[in-house]
Amino acid sequence: MTFSIVARCPRTGMLGVATSSKAIAAGAAVPYCRAGVGAIASQAFGNPYLGIEGLRFLEQGLTAERALERLIESDRGRDLRQVAIVDREGNTAAYTGARCIPWAGQAEGGGHICLGNILAGEEVVKAMSRAFEVSVDEELPERLLQALAAGQEAGGDRRGRQSAGIYVVHTEEYPYCDLRVDDHPEPIAELRRVFEVFQQWVPLLPMAPRRDDYTPQWEATVRMREMLEASLEEEAATRER
Repeated sequence: MTFSIVARCPRTGMLGVATSSKAIAAGAAVPYCRAGVGAIASQAFGNPYLGIEGLRFLEQGLTAERALERLIESDRGRDLRQVAIVDREGNTAAYTGARCIPWAGQAEGGGHICLGNILAGEEVVKAMSRAFEVSVDEELPERLLQALAAGQEAGGDRRGRQSAGIYVVHTEEYPYCDLRVDDHPEPIAELRRVFEVFQQWVPLLPMAPRRDDYTPQWEATVRMREMLEASLEEEAATRER
C-alpha cells in the first residue's frame, strides 16, 4: 500500500528513506535510519521491528543481505511484509512477501532500492530508480524527492494518495531532514513545498549541536539570537504605535 526509496549517497554518506502511500502518516511508519549504520523501509502489512531489529543487526556489523535474512527468518508473517535495506557501505537487499497485494516488488540500483505494493505497475519503481540515478549531482534529500515524484507520475499507489515523508540522516544521531505530510490530497507536492521551506534553514545547520561539540559556531548563534530578539522588540513597538 506504499511506494518508497531507500538510499545512500556515496559522496556524503547520507542515508535516507522517502515514502508515499494511500494510508495516513506513511512517513511515521516506514523509515528507519541511523547515521553511519544504514537505512530501512518496512511496509506492506508492516512490522516495525523489522526496522528496529534491522538497524541493530547492521550496527553489529552484518551486511544488508545478512541482516535481511535474519529478519525474514524470524518473522512468521513474512509473506505479508515488504522490506528494503541499504547498509553503511551502500550494499542493498530487499524482500517482497508472496502475499503482498500486486503489483508488488522492487527495483535495485547502485546504493538504492525502490519498492512498493498495491502499485499501478512495475513501472512505478523503475521510474523511481531512473529518476534517482539521473539526479546524481544533487544532494540525497533532493534525489529522494525526485524519485517519489517520478513514482507518482508513473501511477503510484493504485488506491490513491494520502501521505508522504522523507527521513535523512548524516553525521549526527538526530536526523538531518525529517519532514512529513500525514494527510493531504496531493501529499508529494505538499512535501515538496515543505522541503523548499526547509531548504531556507539549511544554511543554519552548521550551528546545530554536534556530538563532539555542543556549541559549534557559538558566536554566530548568539548574533542570531540577538537579531531575533531585536526584531521581536521592533514588531512589538510597531503594534503599540
